[in-house]
Amino acid sequence: MPVAASASQRARARVRAEITAEIIEAARVCFARNGFRMTTLQDVFAESGLSAGCVYNYFRSKNELMLAVADARHDAEARVVTKGLEVSDPVAGLVGVAEAFVAEYLSAREQPRRIALETWSESLRNPAILKAVHQGLHGPRKQIVHLIERGKVMERFSADIDPDMAARTIIALFHGFVLQRLWDPKLSARAILTTFKTLLPSLLGVSAL
Repeated sequence: MPVAASASQRARARVRAEITAEIIEAARVCFARNGFRMTTLQDVFAESGLSAGCVYNYFRSKNELMLAVADARHDAEARVVTKGLEVSDPVAGLVGVAEAFVAEYLSAREQPRRIALETWSESLRNPAILKAVHQGLHGPRKQIVHLIERGKVMERFSADIDPDMAARTIIALFHGFVLQRLWDPKLSARAILTTFKTLLPSLLGVSAL
């Protein structure tokens, strides 16, 4: 029978989690500002206000920090998609996913978009980051596939729709909008969401939203 953690063990674990989150946030700020390649660990030390020794107790290299930031972004994206599974209507679920994605990645905050771009760019050079990207996409894509398959069973979507390709198309739309917002910060997030809702019926054969 497992032994319950003592109060001191729980306190140490909590402190460790807080410091880890603090370092990751400092790295995220630096990476968004200067990019993965141009950021140094000294930049992270300065941004976090922590000593080199403290940071090295949690992350042994910049590559580990890059992976941690990429994994945190993918976890956030998975949570966004999960919100769409909390409703019974698959159409409303997909709209909910779109609304949550717009709020998280296409809002006034630019940092999430910059981190997304840095992650995608680095994945072309770094096999570990590429693996993280594949793993990060797999979960949300499967969740969207599940929504679409449920919609087909309920006859809300066309029987001819390939759920996997439809899910990939939806993901591609929003990843493309991430780039569009970086290139043109004046692009309206509200207009993006309205356009997605307009395109959804023709994309999935929905009679009405």
